[in-house]
Amino acid sequence: MRQLLIDTLGLAGFGALNYGLYLRFGLADALITGGALLLVLALVATRAAKRAGGGHAAG
Repeated sequence: MRQLLIDTLGLAGFGALNYGLYLRFGLADALITGGALLLVLALVATRAAKRAGGGHAAG
C-alpha cells in the first residue's frame, strides 16, 4: 500500500511539472523535458534492479 501511495504521488508530481512547463513554454518543451525525465527514471530503475539482483558479472 505504501508503494502505491509513493507511485501515485510521484506520478502526480511528474504531471504537475509537465503541466507547468506546458503553460510556461508550450507543448514541445514540455514533451522534451518529460521524455528526458522518463528516460532518466528508466535508467535509475534499471540500475536499482541490477543492484538488487546481486550484480553478478559474466565471465
